[in-house]
Amino acid sequence: MYTIITLVAAALITTVLCTLVARRSDTAFYKTLKILTMAFGTIGFFRFMLNDAFILVINGGVLDLVYYEAQDLLSTVLRWGYFACYSVLPMAVFTKSRLFRNLAGLWCLPFSVLSAAYFDKFMTYFAQDAGRGFYMPATLRSVYFALELALAIAIVLSLLIKERHLFRVTDAGEWMHFLLALPFVVLVTMPAYVLQSLVGYSKISISTFSVAHLLWMLVLAVATLAIYRVFRFRSYEDRYNVCLFLTFVLFFHYNSLYLMGFSLPRLPIQLCNLAAFFYMLAIPFKMKRFFQFCFIVNVTGTLIAILSPDFATSGLGFWNLHYIFEHSLVLMVPVLAMSLRLFPRLTRRSLKYMFIGFCCYFFFCAIGGGLLNIFSDYTGEEVNYFFMFDFDKAKSFVPFISALSGWHITLGAYTFYPLLMPIIFVAFLVLCLVFYRFTFFCYRVEEDHLAMRNAEIDLLEKWCGKKSKRPREFQD
Repeated sequence: MYTIITLVAAALITTVLCTLVARRSDTAFYKTLKILTMAFGTIGFFRFMLNDAFILVINGGVLDLVYYEAQDLLSTVLRWGYFACYSVLPMAVFTKSRLFRNLAGLWCLPFSVLSAAYFDKFMTYFAQDAGRGFYMPATLRSVYFALELALAIAIVLSLLIKERHLFRVTDAGEWMHFLLALPFVVLVTMPAYVLQSLVGYSKISISTFSVAHLLWMLVLAVATLAIYRVFRFRSYEDRYNVCLFLTFVLFFHYNSLYLMGFSLPRLPIQLCNLAAFFYMLAIPFKMKRFFQFCFIVNVTGTLIAILSPDFATSGLGFWNLHYIFEHSLVLMVPVLAMSLRLFPRLTRRSLKYMFIGFCCYFFFCAIGGGLLNIFSDYTGEEVNYFFMFDFDKAKSFVPFISALSGWHITLGAYTFYPLLMPIIFVAFLVLCLVFYRFTFFCYRVEEDHLAMRNAEIDLLEKWCGKKSKRPREFQD
């Protein structure tokens, strides 16, 4: 029944957009389409917070007298393919990129229709009360998801019909761009539960500076450098689109973790978690000063998290993969945005923005986390925002603070170590200054590389006697 409702609703929305709204004016059509796209993302954002019994397929459990020891291949593939819609659809609607419109038509639309066709399969998990999210009656959850799928289908169809967009089958360049981009898009939009759902728990353990950890850092460095080299001489629009796309991916990836539960410790308060929201402000709205704060503070914090990771025991477990995906994107997005010159280079004034922003963040964590811990006997949960409330964990990173154990204050049900907070505050600011100076070193390396590259081009032009097609200057 809900399959028919979803497809009929999608057809009605498409018809209204392409006839009544489009006939009124192009401005009205595109404005309406953008509003519907934002509505689609908002519905998906809150749907992640609702009960979802797919957690049983990830962790193993019983649902309808079935023990999910093995994977549910169909549901996993459908969820994986559909998850790309949250990042691809905004790019297809808000930019004029043919690539993202091709991806929307050839990838997102089929998976949206398949998700509607297998609606009951989705609802096997989504309509159950066994998940860890917020409760909503099963009927309302079905209607909620039907509306989301109808919007996903209607947005793509309306855009393709209005633009009369067709894939250029005879264009080799269009095929090349699509076939190169599709594996990248499918990989970066992979939900953190996919590998665990398909393969199950792995006996491989990941620890700091183990082979798996070193491999992660190597792949991250190579991938970031490869994207930089591919896009460094491209137009501003192309450079902006790749950073904007990764920003959307990070935002929806982080919020998808609520499948595992919604609690006070999992609120997006930690610096790396907040990056998903910070970048959604700084990059789409091109907030230069705010981005400079994000660049210094978030990259510094992410580098610490990458170099000293908090891995779980199972190599392919949900939390390990979430940790790897999230911190990779938190590092990659600002580094690419800065190196691809979407924002001005850092100056001394950038330190002022960094200091003001970090002070606001730090004192928010100190006050908010302190109050929550004081009343933890009522809430039942303790928090460790910015890692300033768990003395034992902080001591495992910085052993010399063991001497501070005698300096403590007990308020309510929680014991605070007041000297721990200023130490963390000063230490992090010092690391931010070190990263700030390192950034200027990277600027000089880039300038020297460009000068050497131009000298190489000059020699080749002199030797060959004709002008080289290689670009000499960045496009700004």
